[in-house]
Amino acid sequence: MVTGGKALAERRDSVARRPRLWTSVVRQRRRILDLVQHGYIWLWMLIFVLPFLTTFAYSLRTPDGISLSPYQHVFGSFKDNLLLSFEVTVISIVLNLLVALPAAYAIVRFPIPGKGLLLAILNLALYTPAAVMGISLVIVYNFLFHIAQSLTGLIGAYVVGTYPLMLIPIIVALRDLPQVYEEAARCLGANRLQTLFRVELPLLGPGISAGILLTFVIVFNEFLVTLFVAGPGNTTAALRVFNLTRTAGIQPSTAALASTMQIVSFVVVIAFFRFFGSRYLKGTYLI
Repeated sequence: MVTGGKALAERRDSVARRPRLWTSVVRQRRRILDLVQHGYIWLWMLIFVLPFLTTFAYSLRTPDGISLSPYQHVFGSFKDNLLLSFEVTVISIVLNLLVALPAAYAIVRFPIPGKGLLLAILNLALYTPAAVMGISLVIVYNFLFHIAQSLTGLIGAYVVGTYPLMLIPIIVALRDLPQVYEEAARCLGANRLQTLFRVELPLLGPGISAGILLTFVIVFNEFLVTLFVAGPGNTTAALRVFNLTRTAGIQPSTAALASTMQIVSFVVVIAFFRFFGSRYLKGTYLI
């Protein structure tokens, strides 16, 4: 009887240990899977970031060793090119907002015949090759508007090429915005402009901020269309990098200018997610 009782107790202990062993095995497998997933993500991130890290490392090379002296050119002879890039980027963002906001409101809120065709035409710049757009703009600027190689033509080219990036996010945000807010504001005595500026525009923050971010990143780093339409006195930072590489090869000062553009774009994206993302993207898959 004693022997039988011990056997029964051992069998019970064995049965009780099985779930714990299985749980331990599952945890180990999950840890291994997590390590593989994180390693996979970090590997591809390293592959994507490696060209930028290489450019930054090359920008520090000097005959005397590693130094920040090449960056003196960024705030010296390259300063005007960077300032021009900032100037045309800000102007393009403002013009895109002025064009995209009323267009998005009309497309979403009013019954327009052929709305799908109209939207496809408005987004034509998104699926037009940059070289084709550049040649088309050169022809239009020379024979129709007579603004070839001017600052006005350069800004116009940026607006034509990037306003769909402002239009689409605003359309999406406006479609997700219930009309009940607009109707409530009108019932409380607000006119159409007050409703637009005090109710709808603040609620369209996700779409507007996303459009601003996309426009900034694209315009600030735009090169191919700029190569077609920019004049001798309208050399942006991206075009200056190309000209220097073509004439003098890849120099540390050129790499310093390219690295500065990368850093500016990176800081803008981080600032967007820091100041706008925490407000508009909370609870989404991004934050």
